[in-house]
Amino acid sequence: MGTQPSTINRRSFITGMLATGAALSTGALVGCGGEPRNAQDSASNPSAPTSKDWTSPPSPVENGEIAETVEADIVIIGAGTSGIPAALTAVEGGAKTVLLEKGDTYFAAPNWFAGIGSRYQNELGLTFDRSEIVNDLMWYASHRADQRLINLWYDNSGEAIDWYGDELEESGSLEFAVETDSKNTGGKHASPPVAHVPVEKPYKEMQPNKMGTRLTHPVLLDKAVALGLDLRYKTPAVQLVKEDDRVAGVIAKNEAGEYVRFLASKGVVLASGGYSGNRYLMEKLNPNQSQNLTNNPQDNGGDGFKMGVWAGGDYGRCAWVMSSDRSTEGGGWTPGSQPWLRVNKFGERFCNEDAPYDFGANAGAMNPGNDWWNIFDSKYWDAMTKYHTTICSRMVPAPGAVCTTLVPTDADSFFEMYIAPQLESGNMVQADTLDELATKMQEKSPDITVESLAKTLERYNELCDKGVDDDFGKIGFRMVGVTEPPYYAMHMITGETGLAALDGLRVNTNLEVVDAQGNAIRGLYAVGNDQGGFYGMSYPWYYGGLHAGKNLTFARLAVKHALRS
Repeated sequence: MGTQPSTINRRSFITGMLATGAALSTGALVGCGGEPRNAQDSASNPSAPTSKDWTSPPSPVENGEIAETVEADIVIIGAGTSGIPAALTAVEGGAKTVLLEKGDTYFAAPNWFAGIGSRYQNELGLTFDRSEIVNDLMWYASHRADQRLINLWYDNSGEAIDWYGDELEESGSLEFAVETDSKNTGGKHASPPVAHVPVEKPYKEMQPNKMGTRLTHPVLLDKAVALGLDLRYKTPAVQLVKEDDRVAGVIAKNEAGEYVRFLASKGVVLASGGYSGNRYLMEKLNPNQSQNLTNNPQDNGGDGFKMGVWAGGDYGRCAWVMSSDRSTEGGGWTPGSQPWLRVNKFGERFCNEDAPYDFGANAGAMNPGNDWWNIFDSKYWDAMTKYHTTICSRMVPAPGAVCTTLVPTDADSFFEMYIAPQLESGNMVQADTLDELATKMQEKSPDITVESLAKTLERYNELCDKGVDDDFGKIGFRMVGVTEPPYYAMHMITGETGLAALDGLRVNTNLEVVDAQGNAIRGLYAVGNDQGGFYGMSYPWYYGGLHAGKNLTFARLAVKHALRS
């Protein structure tokens, strides 16, 4: 086992506040995630450090300050997409389990869970190529990921999905629907049918459904509590407890403000949501992506991540967050990921608009001013039907697509849900002529001229008529001209969703936190956003539900290993 820094002695305490929550994904109406929340800066962030050296542990809580000691087998920090399945797995395994959550309720957001080889996929005759998918994910990560972890997800995610499905079906009111409208429609990036969506029974194809972890979390928690889970809300963990070279528990502060020591004979599982909600840590660790953060879960303050580092854990390799091309000055605009014509501050086209969401954001970041405009016309509904995008960017119901309660069903409902609010906010402009459109765009982009926009539109429409994008290579059937008024231009920024920092604590294939030499820190596990090593410089959005599916799978594997230890 690896040695710890000399400042960490026998029966020492590693101090640090823990955040609630779990991974979530963007708030697409026909897709992956739940309601976004605004970013929180370090000035108002309770987890922001007072010292410039965030890697230095604060002073320990003294023994005399401990009001109570609770003995358990496993202690889990954070009641979210990782923490809740971890807790239920633990109590089903007979472990005395404590789940600590600093908020006043659980944290729910994701809708989709990616898995391979589930019984649901088997029943549909779906098959997958392990080498193809694992290597595709490594290619997407530029091989700046730990392939052993991707193998681990691939080989175990089907079992995790089946277990989760058993819990849903036992409730009598929920079931899994498999997302099969995720085929390759001709572009570069295929979307394999890996997504499983928890929905309220009966599932309605091509119709609105209630779905997601807002429905499943209560079901799992109720069962876990019935089996003996000690669930404590408003109880933030404040210190890890170490004995020799092993993490032996955690100190938390209860609602009365008293310190309670929770001893964990089998292990402590960090599932607290990562650090993307901590502006200070984002600026320190993710400086290229700390600007214009939008849709950022405030509770993901990095406290579990920091405690793991203070315990000697390694982290990082490639700082990045989930990013997408749907950020605006007011938060986010889900249709921003549609392959509309995009122009920069000069009114010039600058990219193949059919790239995945994160690549679209990267292309926008290359622009002077870090912004762009999406331009489309009155045929927007017909255009989106022809685009037939999948996963989180899907806007039009399709066979095999799992639709939420908020799905638009025609041009009028799309206008009311997505266009009217943006016209009112000023992020979008509408005009009856292209000259008028250019003039209105000048308020945010003074360098756009009537002439420059007219030249761009003339060329783009010419290519659309031809059906071949000689300039940027967009797939032909997604070349839809801008020809019929009224015309619309939506202002987008190169913001980062910040929903999850992808470079958490380094772990081994047991999900144990490891030090800089790769040695396991016994008794300490990291899952969810607190765990890193699975991604490189981007998040592969076109694998629907990959993050939540990975978090579910690893939560179960971490607990299973702890129970064996």
